[in-house]
Amino acid sequence: MRIKAEQLSGHLQQGALPVYLVFGDEQMLVEEASDVIRQYARKSGADDRQVWHVEGRFNWSELEWQEQTMSLFASQRLLEIRLPSGSPGKEGGEALRRYVENPPIDTILLIISGKIDSRSQKSKWFTELDRIGVTIPVWPVDLVSLPGWILQRMQQRGLKVNQQIAALIAERVEGNLFAASQEIDKLQLLCPNGEVDEKIVLESVADNARFESFGLMDTVFSGHTAKIPRMIKRLRAEGLDILAVFSAVSWALHRAIDMAIQVEQGGRMDQILSSQKPPVWVKHRPMMQQALMRHTRQQWQQFLQPMAQIDRAAKGSLQACPWSLLEQLCMHVAGVQIISQQ
Repeated sequence: MRIKAEQLSGHLQQGALPVYLVFGDEQMLVEEASDVIRQYARKSGADDRQVWHVEGRFNWSELEWQEQTMSLFASQRLLEIRLPSGSPGKEGGEALRRYVENPPIDTILLIISGKIDSRSQKSKWFTELDRIGVTIPVWPVDLVSLPGWILQRMQQRGLKVNQQIAALIAERVEGNLFAASQEIDKLQLLCPNGEVDEKIVLESVADNARFESFGLMDTVFSGHTAKIPRMIKRLRAEGLDILAVFSAVSWALHRAIDMAIQVEQGGRMDQILSSQKPPVWVKHRPMMQQALMRHTRQQWQQFLQPMAQIDRAAKGSLQACPWSLLEQLCMHVAGVQIISQQ
């Protein structure tokens, strides 16, 4: 069945279904919906979590093996499949269809996908997932709707605001939901009584953390490799939260990956850059065109794995320094070939 992301928590209060498919091209909202499912799985005893990234020659037979194998360490488990292209291909579609014919009782399958077009939503693998589980489309928030989205999110956090304050934040974050979410989190800390006024907002968004994070990505996309270590060292020395910095990096890289896919599909570069939400600024377009030509589509998608490692390290589930991983990723995106130490 299909539900909206905002209906997910209420749905899970009634118990989980075997399969969840969260899809859309607004990465932050997709991840938030996925987090709701992850939290439910953990509370249900799913200490065993496996994450697969579908890219290149992915071995879909692993899914059938998982179906036949009970968890040895937990009463429940969460199997997470990341499908950035929005299509599992013929082999993957068949594997998913076979899986849903008899899903294991101890497993929740969470599929996190990029945008899935209307034609693909009519395919057998998708309709079978929708029949036995839950499909959750996540729609992007356009610039016109952004002030209303910000207003609603702030009110949900117990903040007393009006439409003018929400519009001011929307203007300052330039359509970036990651940045908007960060500003709301910050305002919640700055305004313990819930009262938010224009002065507090202006002081908050003037903070250099977000701007330095996006400035870092401008340096990365421009290929100025000598500046990257210094910028990351400064961000770290200023005591910034690695997750706050990484959210800006993640947003920028997911957008670049999406554009790289469109380039490979034969899209016109100027049209690709202008069709983004929000559009790539005119002054930034030569920089982005240079960056997109630096790597193939496959190479861009390979950055998803180190991004996942940074997220895990930042949240403590991977024993590694997230700042060092972030520097390696940024250098690689900028054009430096990183030699694996494994």
